[in-house]
Amino acid sequence: MSVEEANGGMNGKVVLITGGTSGIGKAAAVELAGMGAEVVITGRNEERGREAVEEIKGRSGSGAASLLLADLSAQAGVRRLAEDFREGHDRLDVLVNNAGVVNRRRSETVDGIESTLATNHLAPFLLTNLLLDLLKESAPSRIVTTASEAERWGRLDLDDLQSRRRYGAFPVYGMTKLANIMFTIDLGRSWRGRASRRTASTRAP
Repeated sequence: MSVEEANGGMNGKVVLITGGTSGIGKAAAVELAGMGAEVVITGRNEERGREAVEEIKGRSGSGAASLLLADLSAQAGVRRLAEDFREGHDRLDVLVNNAGVVNRRRSETVDGIESTLATNHLAPFLLTNLLLDLLKESAPSRIVTTASEAERWGRLDLDDLQSRRRYGAFPVYGMTKLANIMFTIDLGRSWRGRASRRTASTRAP
């Protein structure tokens, strides 16, 4: 974070945080709203989401917080989120890919994709690409993806990305966090050397 941002340089900036109804996402929303940003959080449950928005407003002293409902396990839900965000905003200064799950048992989404992979990696990958033009137009902009030290134990088995042959909650979670980091590195490389004012980074709690 720059000195300018810490001193209120987020005034007029728009931030989208997935999974902002609790934990890291909500804490980030409070902090950024307190710096003057307009914060949009996502969640699956409307009641819980609205409670989070009111808490963010109260703790930050800012009224610029709102909720978009989204099921990020489904690709249609991710696309709908991008459309809903565009309907209300013509800029995006910071995208925080924070939503994530740890599933004890293997399950598949409506798209036939293993749920942890779909939510933790494919959703931020798709959402980032759907909003990339807004981020470019709003430069200097940032993409922050929540990572985890669990990536150290993650292994990408290209012959079994769906974890059909073997499933373990922690190894699969670690694999998705490793995929997040690899995507972020690749995104950063694609921007490098283009006189870019855009930044892609991962953050582990």
